[in-house]
Amino acid sequence: MTDQTLSVRNLGVSDLASVASIHVQAFPDSALTKLGFEAVRRYYEWQMKGPHDAYNIGAFDNDGTLGGFCFGGIFRGALGGFLDANRRYLISRVITRPWLLANPLFFDRVRLAVQSLNWRSRRVVAKPRPAAQQPQVQRRSFGILSIAVRPNLRGTGVAQLLMSHSEQMAKQLGYSMMNLSVHEANSRAIGFYEKLGWTRVMDDDGVWRGRMTKTLATADADSVYKQLDHS
Repeated sequence: MTDQTLSVRNLGVSDLASVASIHVQAFPDSALTKLGFEAVRRYYEWQMKGPHDAYNIGAFDNDGTLGGFCFGGIFRGALGGFLDANRRYLISRVITRPWLLANPLFFDRVRLAVQSLNWRSRRVVAKPRPAAQQPQVQRRSFGILSIAVRPNLRGTGVAQLLMSHSEQMAKQLGYSMMNLSVHEANSRAIGFYEKLGWTRVMDDDGVWRGRMTKTLATADADSVYKQLDHS
């Protein structure tokens, strides 16, 4: 299977088992994988059914086998909403796998997950900007939540095909930016993204913690911002 024999289409609920299978193979050490196949399936089910503006695609062979997937768009509560919707199930999984709490990586992911859930219960009142400072146009960013390819297909162009389709969709929908997060130690993925024109975003303290962005050179967006600059 190569990118020349693949067709890209939107993913549906019937594809969730294949998506979860690829995730487990591609990310065997992830906290989500360690919770089990069903937890992974439920995670991606939430990304399909939750209150998101998502473009979830898969690359399929002629026989219908899924070779890779990419979940992109605007996700609202991708992690917090998943935890909230599956709270009892996930607690039961941790109870039956207490050794997971001794795993530093898993514990760190749980901490971040709890933080993402807590923000939903905090009411934040933003101070209004003076009228002169109100932006006339917001630069919207299309996020890549997850991309994965079957291990035996790495290096065959499947990931690039999926990213290309996602980028084209982002442009068509009027997004001017794309964003994603990658583990800082994943040099293979980082190199892949940088070859596609992605750049690292440093935090305020000057440390890079995995955030990357890519500017989309859409003619419509560029013309709008040029007009604003000269208004």
